[in-house]
Amino acid sequence: MDLTKNFPRSPYEKVDDYMMLGRTIDKAHATLQGLLGEYMYDCPLDKRLFGFLGISAHQLLELVENSENDEDVADSLKTIQVERNTEEIKQFNDQILESGPNDDESQVYFERLRQKHAPDRSDISSWFDIIEAEEGRLK
Repeated sequence: MDLTKNFPRSPYEKVDDYMMLGRTIDKAHATLQGLLGEYMYDCPLDKRLFGFLGISAHQLLELVENSENDEDVADSLKTIQVERNTEEIKQFNDQILESGPNDDESQVYFERLRQKHAPDRSDISSWFDIIEAEEGRLK
């Protein structure tokens, strides 16, 4: 995955019921290939995913490196992650979906991105929507 030329998947796109996992897998592939570009693997949203799964960024890199596709990654992940039920996964997805800036510094950064990529959209309040705006997918 060459993230110097392409965008990673939308954070809304689920892999094995987890929002953000597909995007994080894309960034892991790019990291392994040295093609991450301006993206950051193990960013704050990735860290939230890793925390919920009970794994490290390095562990996901290893799974991605040794897997053929998303299904293989998901299957391998199940052997090392904290076991989660459907309700816990839903709550995680709801929380990460709605997460936005949580301090003055992140609010300033968020507003700068919103003004740059969606200046007419004062309704945008989540990191997912800022990502979608920045990558041209916001509806």
